[in-house]
Amino acid sequence: MTDKNIGGLSDYIVLKKVKEVVFYLHNPYPDCLEIPAIMKQRFPDDYKSIITSSLEEFKKYRGQV
Repeated sequence: MTDKNIGGLSDYIVLKKVKEVVFYLHNPYPDCLEIPAIMKQRFPDDYKSIITSSLEEFKKYRGQV
């Protein structure tokens, strides 16, 4: 995966052990407004979302999967 393919609401990391979903959004607003609906549709209620605008931080989360 190249850096150009990373980001957006369709690219996220699910950390099942801690019940978190990490989204990488280079420019979070207004895309971040869609995250509650995505979380409600795709994940159980006890999962929480994390948004990062740092590509390096996002890649660190990938290493946890």
